Amino acid sequence: MTMAAPNYHDSHVTNRWCLAGLVISWLIAIAASLASAILFKQEIQNGRATQILIWDTWREVLPLGLDVLVTLLNDSMGYIHTCTLRWSLQREGKLECNSNLPPSTFLALPSLTAQPRSIFLTLNPDLADLLKHNYDFTDAFDFHINAIALLAFGVGLLLQAIVTTWALAKTDVLTWSSNPLDPRSGRCMMSVHLAKEDARSLKPLAKQENMFKADRRVRRILYLLGCLPLVSVIWGGALLVYIREGFPKTVLGQSWSFLPSFQGITDSNCSAFRCSTGTSVVNLNLGADNGPAGMVPAVLLTTGVQSVVTISLHCAELIVNMSRDEKIYRALIGPKGTNGHYNSIVAALTAWQTVVLFLLKSGVHWLFGLAINLQFRIGINMYPPQVIYFAALTLATTIFGVFLSVFCRPKGSLPASYGHIQTIADIVDDWADSGCMFWGVKDHGKTGTDTRKVPLPDKRAWYGGLDYRDLRNPQQFRNTFLCFLMPSFPSSLYRQTQYPSRTQLARNYPSNNSLNSVFSAYSGYSEHTTQSIEPLLAGYSGQRAVSG
Repeated sequence: MTMAAPNYHDSHVTNRWCLAGLVISWLIAIAASLASAILFKQEIQNGRATQILIWDTWREVLPLGLDVLVTLLNDSMGYIHTCTLRWSLQREGKLECNSNLPPSTFLALPSLTAQPRSIFLTLNPDLADLLKHNYDFTDAFDFHINAIALLAFGVGLLLQAIVTTWALAKTDVLTWSSNPLDPRSGRCMMSVHLAKEDARSLKPLAKQENMFKADRRVRRILYLLGCLPLVSVIWGGALLVYIREGFPKTVLGQSWSFLPSFQGITDSNCSAFRCSTGTSVVNLNLGADNGPAGMVPAVLLTTGVQSVVTISLHCAELIVNMSRDEKIYRALIGPKGTNGHYNSIVAALTAWQTVVLFLLKSGVHWLFGLAINLQFRIGINMYPPQVIYFAALTLATTIFGVFLSVFCRPKGSLPASYGHIQTIADIVDDWADSGCMFWGVKDHGKTGTDTRKVPLPDKRAWYGGLDYRDLRNPQQFRNTFLCFLMPSFPSSLYRQTQYPSRTQLARNYPSNNSLNSVFSAYSGYSEHTTQSIEPLLAGYSGQRAVSG
């Protein structure tokens, strides 16, 4: 049964949600930038930052809610960027996977898209820095608003919105669907792990290989994620050693509470520079007291550390997206099949991988804001207990990435694709106009997709490869993805023929007359076995066989 091409102009709801997030990002960025300018003016006039009254606990918890909001805005702009990147890569002829990593593929886009946005992401400081204690200990509820953090947040979000808007205006996005089954149609029983090998017949596997072996980008991301907890532990340990050695501007605290405690009692009997019942802290004297130039290294140091954390979490999204792509794709062998016409927002919210990563990202950014913060007057403060907790959460993020990419092996005989478009093109040969498709055996030795439930392959049988029909009459197949994107592209194309190996020719087309075995194969299958394959292959010519 031949199925109609799907409607690619879907996912309008996703489009509206992303545009709404972009508009909200514009409004918040402009408001934050203007508010920071007003706060700077008041601080210059009054000689101190604007103060607010807030409970100490709320001061630490409130930024977590703000971090969740900013993560949602970044993800909405990130999805716009993902769609524009996908279609730009397609037009450049460089599109290989449904899920792509912007920092590594920015050359396929017009000048200001992928890499600048990744840089601007790092300008969004953790919102835990927006509320800072005054450290005069006269009022337990007296805090001031950090104008520097608010300005960096507003400028970073504004630059992201500008780049996202520019990419959206310059890129013609034909579909906002994240479905990996939208692209092409094609090959049979070879997974993405065999994408670079020649076509051959294979037996179905009960369990597929993991993501780690499928894509070298995954390996690099895991190495990057693995460095975060290692460096964080070294960072926290170095701070504790620095404090115990009695260096100036350090406090050795007794509290290891999850939230920093600023109301500790000073202990005069102390082996360190200063002791307290509160949280340990190391101060780097890089504040405005050393002049305006003193803030430059402080901002660069904070931004540099923040960049590593942000880009690492941004890269971790690729692992989650590939896992989601595979889940949608493997529904082809499920009881209800797979439906390409779904709401991408709902799919993301209902995917446990996306939810877990979202919570980890928000938590990591929040703990990073508790571990290190920048203040206009006193410079940079670092809190060793919070650094250790930050290391623990980054370790959990790394374990999550390792679990998805190494230990999660897809079950079932459907070859794994992990969103690799050419692999999907090799397996999905027909497209359903309703989006509902099933995968299984369609013909002797052939697998493919259909709107009806088809039987799954026999684990003892061989599927795929090329037979004599491929040599005489190359199979025409529809390529709805390319035809839809490029109207000038022919509506059908011929599968490139690869001549079978010696043993495969002898196995598939046996004949008692070895000198005429090639030609006797075209007249039907022989009941006899081949006595010798050397005469068969001697003088064999592909052109001669095709014309025969």
